[in-house]
Formats: sequence, structure tokens, C-alpha cells
Amino acid sequence: MTPFISSYALSTNLMQSILTAQNNLAQAEQEVSTGTYADVGLTLGAQTSQDISLRSEQSLLETLNTTNNLVSTNLSTAQNALQTLQTTAQNLLKSLVGTSGDNGASDGAASVQQDAQSALQSLISELNTNVNGSYIFAGINTSVAPITDYYGAGAPNQSAVNTAFSSTFGFSQSSSNVSTITSSQMQSFLTNQFAPLFQGSNWTSDWSSASNTATTAEISPSQTVTTSVSANQPAFQELAQAYTMVAELGTQNLSSSAYQTLSSNAQSLINSALTGLTDLQSQLGTVQSAITAANSQMSVQMNVLSTQIGNLENVNTYQASTQVTDLQTQIETAYTLTSQLSQLSLVKYL
Repeated sequence: MTPFISSYALSTNLMQSILTAQNNLAQAEQEVSTGTYADVGLTLGAQTSQDISLRSEQSLLETLNTTNNLVSTNLSTAQNALQTLQTTAQNLLKSLVGTSGDNGASDGAASVQQDAQSALQSLISELNTNVNGSYIFAGINTSVAPITDYYGAGAPNQSAVNTAFSSTFGFSQSSSNVSTITSSQMQSFLTNQFAPLFQGSNWTSDWSSASNTATTAEISPSQTVTTSVSANQPAFQELAQAYTMVAELGTQNLSSSAYQTLSSNAQSLINSALTGLTDLQSQLGTVQSAITAANSQMSVQMNVLSTQIGNLENVNTYQASTQVTDLQTQIETAYTLTSQLSQLSLVKYL
């Protein structure tokens, strides 16, 4: 028995093949355009888990590289701040040494006092440096400015200094009686009443809101480093003590002997702080070098991963282009046949 075949059935089959070819063509054109398989999971099959693993590792390295750039910016900013603090401290030290003669109190103390006030303001400003709203000397308390402005309204650190001075001597720093303070009295005050204001709980209650815990960051899959310096470091406390000492204890009205005592104490503190600042710069420099090395190593790893992922996902562009051409020809042929079938009718032959 001869099977019954209609032109409608043939046309329907051709249209179905056209739709399939069009879908395949769209996929092939996408692969030619992107250079990768349109459906990686379908194409790779059992190797899909390997591809996912490689991409996960690549994503981690890219994330670490991005965060390392942010950390590097913070470290560079911190280094610049430390350099500014170092320069300011050295300049004030020179001024103090320059007024260390017998006539220092009368000849240069007023100028040194002004320099110290500027230095104290600079210290507060630098330690309150922030990058994108994150305070870089605040330890893990990055959302809070670490140092209280000594010259701000109702500042507790200024109040503590004023109270300590008046309680010890019986008059304020602006009193003419400041000139009666002896060298031994000044030394006793600096050691017993003044120095504690910059240490321990007095420092954390009146001066600093910073955390002693520094921030850390994972700079590579196997390495975590400390990425900040807390404003509670001894070097900063010593600078605050030295600057406040010279700026706020009636310096310009002191007797020559009392001034020399104050100046000697301030110089000692600044010298110690300069050593501390150098150590902090060295610590941050070590971290910066570690990040540079980590980024370099991760760059090599990412290149290797990209090659491995490409070997799995990338199409043969020549074959893909050939497939596009073949599919276009197939579709054109199918359309031609469909058109010819639509013209077939028994009526024409009756």
C-alpha cells in the first residue's frame, strides 16, 4: 500500500526544521560573538563542576585584588599622615632647641608656644584623617573620629589639663603668677599630675575613641595582615603630651629655669615619639610590600585560571563560523522548499 503524503505535512515538517535551525543559528551566532559556549553547563556536562570551581577561585582572587587596592589607599594615606606628623615634630623640636639658652623663655617662648598650638592642631587633624568616611587611625572603630579636638567647645582633654594645673599651682595658666613657678615645681607637676593625663584610662576617656585593636585584611587566600595603626600608640600620646605641654602651660610667662625644664621634657618626648613614628612607618611599609607581592602572585594565578577556564568554555571560532554559514544555507533552502510546496495543488493538474 502506498503511504499517503500531503504537501501540508511536508510543509509542516519543513517549518519545524526551520524553527530548530533558527534556534541553533541564534546560539551559534552568540558563540561566534562571545567566543564561549552559549550553554556552558549543557556543553561541558560532567566537567561543569570543574568549571564552577575554577570560576569560584577566580572570583575570590578578583575580590581580594579589589580589596587590596582599597587597603593600599588607606595605607598610603596613613603613611602620608605619619610623614606629616614626623615633619611637624622635627620642626617644633628645632624651635625648642633654638630657645634652650638662658634667655629662651623671654626671647622665643611665645613663638614656640604658638608653634606647639599649631602642632597640636595638626596632630589632631592627621589622626582624624578618614578615607571614604573610614577613620584610618581609629582601629576597628572606623566610623568614629579617634581624637577629641582639644580646642573644641567643652573638650574634656582641655578641661583635664586646666584642672590639673590650677589644682596644683592654685592659679590658671594665664595668671601672672605663672612666672613664680620654679623648675622643681614644674618638673614635679609634669611627672606626677600632667603625664598621667595622656596615659591609660585618662587617654581613652578624655583624648581617644580609637580601639586598640587594629584592622586586618585577607590579602591573599593564605595571608592575613594588620592594615592600620591605632591612635592609641605611645608615639601619638607622647606627641600630644609634648605639644600640650608647650602650648598650654603658660609657656611664654614661665621663668627661664621653669621654661628650660618644660622644654627639656618636651624635647625628650618628641625624640621618643620620632623613633616610634619611624617604627610605625616601617610596619606599614612591610604590609604595603606584602600586598604588592600578593597582588603580583594573584595576577599570575588569575592568568592561569583564565587559561584553564578558556580551555573549557571557549568555542572553536572557525567551526562556529562555519556552523553559522551552514545553518543560514539550511534555513534558506528550507524556506525555498516551503515556498515551492505551497504552490503544489491538484487543481493545477485537473
